[in-house]
Amino acid sequence: MALKQLQPEAEATGADHRGILPLVLAVLFFLALALFLVWLNIERTKLAYSVQTLQNEVDARWELQSKLLVERDHLLSPQQLGNRAATMGLQIAKPGQIRRMDPSPAANKTSLQGK
Repeated sequence: MALKQLQPEAEATGADHRGILPLVLAVLFFLALALFLVWLNIERTKLAYSVQTLQNEVDARWELQSKLLVERDHLLSPQQLGNRAATMGLQIAKPGQIRRMDPSPAANKTSLQGK
């Protein structure tokens, strides 16, 4: 009788060991999944920082380009060009000082042949 009573207890402990293995595997799987998700979130955050850095750089370059265009337009304005020409001693051309040439190559050949 004592043997019969021990056998169900042995079977019960054996069943517990068989139930623990899937539980341990499930816990390990979920732990690995959690670590993967944490790693994925860290990588996403790194990419977000690098995208933000690049966006700031693009914005800064657009702003610089805008400032440079304004400065170029200012320097090429007729008033600025007139002031700079005056400081260099340049004056408005008198009649006869400006000669116009035909830019076509055929006109240049005929003018050279006529001389």
